[in-house]
Amino acid sequence: MPTTLDRPTRPRMGYTIPTEVPPTWRKDVSKIEDLFQALLSRHDVTEVAQFIVLAATRNLVGTKKPQSGLATAMVRGVLARENLKKEEGGSVSAEEAREFLGNMTKTAVLDRFKKGQLLGWRESRQNAVRFPVWQFTPQGVLPGLEEVLAILRGSLGIDDWGAVLFFLNKRASLNQERPLDVLRRGDVESVKSAAEGYAE
Repeated sequence: MPTTLDRPTRPRMGYTIPTEVPPTWRKDVSKIEDLFQALLSRHDVTEVAQFIVLAATRNLVGTKKPQSGLATAMVRGVLARENLKKEEGGSVSAEEAREFLGNMTKTAVLDRFKKGQLLGWRESRQNAVRFPVWQFTPQGVLPGLEEVLAILRGSLGIDDWGAVLFFLNKRASLNQERPLDVLRRGDVESVKSAAEGYAE
């Protein structure tokens, strides 16, 4: 029986981060990206995140007490994603992913991603897909990964990052093991069962 720990975390404050930049936002987003990169050249990502919270807190007006909860939640999300990107060897481009997949074409790699047969995420700044290295083995894709992805993709509430979180976080239904580690051990059925609970 799945526990609440096996379910994806849903946004609590009614906001979502767009996967593509709306045309009316492009100029402002570009300015923020340039500033973000300039800050990262002098500070680590944790310090930059703290700057964002401080700036948001100092500029929110109309209340006696600054309300920085939304800014803090968004920054935590950014930091969590940055950490996930570095897990288990980081990520590779579609071009680099070809080497794990028998040197199929870059187009074929991206097609597999679109069909939900590979796990990846879009980097808006580069307008490219990145693929976590941990889903690959010397023989190709980690056995069972596609089957589990099919279950996760069947839920409208689970996006690419929700799927990454599933594989890399310990699950109560797997005796506090990560689905990734259980898959590596060859127990595909247990991970599929956990995925079904996560996707509910």
